[in-house]
Amino acid sequence: MTALVVQRFRECQNLLDSVVTNLCAIENFTSQRSTVEEAARRLRSSTSVRDAAVPLCCTDPLGMLAVFPESAVELIIAQHDDDMAALLRSLNSTQQMWGKKLQQAKEALQSGESGKAKDANVADKQRDVSQVICTRSFIAVLSQMHGWLRALILALRADLANPPRAVKLSEFLSAHDPPLKSDITPVVIVSLEAALGQLPDRVRREWELCTSQHMVDEAWVMLLS
Repeated sequence: MTALVVQRFRECQNLLDSVVTNLCAIENFTSQRSTVEEAARRLRSSTSVRDAAVPLCCTDPLGMLAVFPESAVELIIAQHDDDMAALLRSLNSTQQMWGKKLQQAKEALQSGESGKAKDANVADKQRDVSQVICTRSFIAVLSQMHGWLRALILALRADLANPPRAVKLSEFLSAHDPPLKSDITPVVIVSLEAALGQLPDRVRREWELCTSQHMVDEAWVMLLS
């Protein structure tokens, strides 16, 4: 029982790297798309691109778009949409995988508790109690982090569909700030890019918070053994 729970805990911990990688990629793609859309807007609004003494493609970092038809810009944006959708699917898949591993850990705990010998001696009972406390602390961490990730993804999807302000992410991040800070400071709605830039660190911070709240000393020892 305990070995399986510890294994699932480690596997979920390793999934955090995938979450952070996807969030960083989403931030990069969002920034790139904003840049391309702004460049395309400037190109469309310019009336002197062809007649300029110095071609725009020589004076603007993205002026090279001027030599391509507008359909090329549309293709670039469409490709960004496809890439973003793939990243969101990957993020959602990771969160679902986390949920499955959490469920397996819960089932292992229930199975272990129901299979205990009733005639065990005092030493065995004490060891069993210690193991149950440790496994419950592992599961508590995974449960809290699973709920946090699910709420994060819902807020992320909502704001990616309605840029440029990150209303849902701003509310989500504010709600998970330290209590004293969130009590005093009202929710400040930031831009989507600003909110996305906070997410990788917030994932790591939330994990540290979950472990500090639920992990007992014996669980840390068990995890390192």
